[in-house]
Amino acid sequence: MRNIHGHELAFPEDVYYTEELLWVKDQGENRVRVGISDLGVKSVKELVFVQISPRAGAKVTKGESLGHVETSKGIWEIIVPLSGTLVEINPSIAKGNARPISDDPYGKGWLVDLEPADGNGSALKTLFKGSDAKTKEWILEKVEEVVPLMDEGEDDE
Repeated sequence: MRNIHGHELAFPEDVYYTEELLWVKDQGENRVRVGISDLGVKSVKELVFVQISPRAGAKVTKGESLGHVETSKGIWEIIVPLSGTLVEINPSIAKGNARPISDDPYGKGWLVDLEPADGNGSALKTLFKGSDAKTKEWILEKVEEVVPLMDEGEDDE
């Protein structure tokens, strides 16, 4: 997808999206993978450092802090998209390395795997499903809302 400013953005249809610009993918076997969407990555210009606060095995609650990302524009809090148990933190970002997120947000740049408290069913239904028409409309609105912010600082370099 390309917005009016010419920025190319990826929005896979096989994932769910949150208002906080995260993605959630059903991994099966009562596990979901969470990451920062391409729009989230591009909206902050440069990711510098990432920290996931809870450890594997910790219970996490939807709406609470999962950690933060330091960017060229400030600190962005990562919000837990679904309540459950944190199963795994991506080893490639575990020591703060944000590069995999910038390079491959839907692949090598995932953040954590969660085991949803209610299984993979009803909790995912509260998120934006990538293949739904309403989600595509929401994405277009978000792109035009967020991406112009990227352009504002591009003359600063």
